[in-house]
Amino acid sequence: MNSFLKKIKTNSLITAALYTVLGVVLLAWPGLSADIFCTVLGAVLVACGVVDILLFLTHRDGSLYSGGCLVLGVILAVVGIYIIVRPALVQLAIPVVVGVLICVHGFVDVGNAVTLRRSGYPRWGTALVLGLLTLALGAVLIFRPFSAFQSAVRVIGVFLLYDGISDIWIVSRVSKTLRQAAKDAGAESGAVDVDYTDTKD
Repeated sequence: MNSFLKKIKTNSLITAALYTVLGVVLLAWPGLSADIFCTVLGAVLVACGVVDILLFLTHRDGSLYSGGCLVLGVILAVVGIYIIVRPALVQLAIPVVVGVLICVHGFVDVGNAVTLRRSGYPRWGTALVLGLLTLALGAVLIFRPFSAFQSAVRVIGVFLLYDGISDIWIVSRVSKTLRQAAKDAGAESGAVDVDYTDTKD
C-alpha cells in the first residue's frame, strides 16, 4: 500500500473513531443540554474537517479524491464552527445535519464495498449491507427527525456509534484487501520465466 492509501486509511479511521466516541458520549449522557450537545457536535465536525484538509495539504496531486478532501474538509469545518457559534439557530435542525453526515458516510461505505468486490474480497456483500444500512439510518434522521430533544440525542448516539464501528470494520477490510492485492502484484512482477532449451552435442 502506498503512502497516499495509508493516509486515506488513517483519515477514515480517525473520522470513524470520532463518530464512535461521540456516539458513546451521547448514549452515556442523553440529558446533555442543547448548547453542550451543539458544542460537542461542532467540535467533532471541525476535527473531521481539519483531518480532511491536512490530508489534502500533505498530498496535493490534483486528483479528484484529493480535491474532494479539501472541499469536504472546508465544509465540515465551517458547519462545525457555525454550530458552535450559533447553537440556538441549529438546534431544531441537528437531526437533519447529523443525518446528512451519516448519509455521506453511507455513500463512502458503499463505494468501499464496490472496491472490495473488484478486489475479489469474498465478504464484500457484508460491507455493502453495512453501507446501505448506514444510508437508511441517515435517511431516518433527515426525513423523520425526532421532536423530543432527549430522544433525538439517544437515537443520534446509537446511529453514530453504529456508523463509526461499521466504518472501522469496512476500512480495515479495504486496507487489508488492497495490501494483499499489492503484495500479489509484486510477487507476479518479480517472477522470472525460464525457457529451457535442449541442446544436443
